Order: sequence, then C-alpha cells, then structure tokens
Amino acid sequence: MCEAPLAVKYRNFFSITCLSLALFANTFPAFSSNEIGAYAGLEFFGSPQVSREEIEKFLGVRNGASYKSVVSAVERLKRALNSRRMEANIQIVTGDGSDVYVSVDILGDETEMPSRILQDPHQVNFRSEEPVQLLEKLHQRLDLLEAQGRPASEEMRDGVKYYSDEPCNQLVKELIRHCVPMREELLYLIDHDPNAVRRNCAAELLSWSGEIPDTARRLLPAVDDVDLSVRRTVTRYLFKSLPLLPDDFPYADMVDVYSRDLARPSHDDRSKSLYMLLALLKKRPELVRQVRSLDDKRIQQLKNRSLVPSIKLACLQFDRVFTRANAGLTDVQPNLDFLPP
Repeated sequence: MCEAPLAVKYRNFFSITCLSLALFANTFPAFSSNEIGAYAGLEFFGSPQVSREEIEKFLGVRNGASYKSVVSAVERLKRALNSRRMEANIQIVTGDGSDVYVSVDILGDETEMPSRILQDPHQVNFRSEEPVQLLEKLHQRLDLLEAQGRPASEEMRDGVKYYSDEPCNQLVKELIRHCVPMREELLYLIDHDPNAVRRNCAAELLSWSGEIPDTARRLLPAVDDVDLSVRRTVTRYLFKSLPLLPDDFPYADMVDVYSRDLARPSHDDRSKSLYMLLALLKKRPELVRQVRSLDDKRIQQLKNRSLVPSIKLACLQFDRVFTRANAGLTDVQPNLDFLPP
C-alpha cells in the first residue's frame, strides 16, 4: 500500500479541514463571514458553570459594536474561560442583514449528549494520497474564485457534486476516478481512525464515491461523531443526498440521529439539525409524529429563547407543521424557501 510521509499527510489534511469548514456554511447558516456586521446580542442558554452576566462581562461588547470588536471580544472570552479551565463552543453567527451574534455553549454539563465510540480505533492509511492532493487543489481553486469575487456554485448531477467552474470540474472527474474504488476504505476510515482530521477528509471525499443510498445509510452513525467538523461534513453529504434516497431508506433512524444532534451544545449542531429535520419532513411527511414526539420541547425552547433569525424561522416552520398535523390535516410539509440555495 502506497503511503506518503507522515508530515506531508498531516499538513495536507489540516489544510483541507480548515477549508472544509468554510464550504459547509454555504448550506447551513453558522459561522459569519460578514466582516462589516454589527453586534446584535449573545446567544447563551445557560450553564451551571457560569452565568450569563459573567459571559457578558468577559465579552465586554455592546450592541452595535463592529465586527472587528466582536472578534476581539470573542478572543477575550476564550482567554477568560480558559483561565477557569472551562471548555466552550463559541461561534460568531450571521443574522439578518449586517447583524452578527455570539453563540456560547459551555461544555461538560450533565445534560450533554454522548458521542459515538469508534470501532477498534487505529490509524487507517489511504491506498493513495492522490485524492487528498486533488481535493486540496480543488479547495485552492474555490478559494481563488472566492477571492476574485466570482465564487463557484455547487451543482448536483445524479448525486455527484460538480461546480459552475470548468477547471473545478476537471478536478472532480479525477476525484471520481480515484474515489469510486476507494469508497469502502473511506467508510472504514470514518468508523475506525481516531484522527478527526482524517475522518473529516474521508467524509468529504465520499461526495465523489458513488453508491449514494448505501453510503448515506452507513454514514448515519457518524452524525454522532465527537468532532464538530466531521458531523458538519457528514450532514452536508446527507442533506445533498436526500432527494436520491429510496423509500426503504431508514428515515426513522435519521430522525433519531438528528434529534440527538439538536441537543448538542453548539449553534452549528442546532442549526444543521433543524434544517435536516425540516428537509426530512418535506420528503417524508409521515415522520411528523416521531419528530414532534422527540423534538417539540426543544424546538419550543429554541423558538422562545434564541436570538438568531435563522433558528427562529426554522422553529416557526415546525410550529406550522405540528399545528396542521394536530388538526388532522395531511398537508404537513414545511416551506423551505428561507433556506439558502
């Protein structure tokens, strides 16, 4: 089995991971890239370890403050929490127009959802580093187009991810050639390799590996991955694959997975779980009872306490769906027009 030097491998993987995080934001509102935005509030649902007043004091920023001030405030908060030996998920979140919010979730509370345990964890090597290098070139091309003010949009063709840029698609054709025969080892790596950067890379490469229904089914456990970036990349794959999944796909299992994910302590998890559950209800309206039973309490909490418009809009769609289902109406499909393209 051909293997690249370890230092080269890790440099490639880390570079890819950083770029993957930015790409995911195109589908699920999460991190803000609005550098001219103004601070609009703190998204904090409480913790026995620290009070809201303490968080606001550490931030030391007022509504209307510039994006640059918010970035400095977040760094200040991270230092303060670190001095208390507290871990947290802290995200700058885009709202309406130029609004930005700071979302803070303290880790280690008793109610925190458990993550999956890897099967027989050990380092798994790719048969070839070529697809990793191709993926890095693809990200470099996408970054260049973004910097030039002409970003490439994604185009799904029979479940395969292409782009509106022909040089990108030339790389995609090479990725398909390499990734299709590597599908099994990519899935195996995601289940066994303890390196989250490698798992995230493998999950992204699955976009060009084919066999979508089987791949989606076998990726469901990875929605409970301990690493946020892996959960994000897996969800992005599943979201794009939903239209191609057959009637006998285990949709109820998918609802269970994303109901757990909805309770995880990060804005990113809350956001992507709400959108996945809405997309599932649009595709399979008969799942409404299961979703309502598992998630109604959490959705109402988010609707009443969240400041972020994208979260509130999603919760209002659930309200509409649940109200119509309670009235015995069969038209319970949510309207997803508010989702980004």
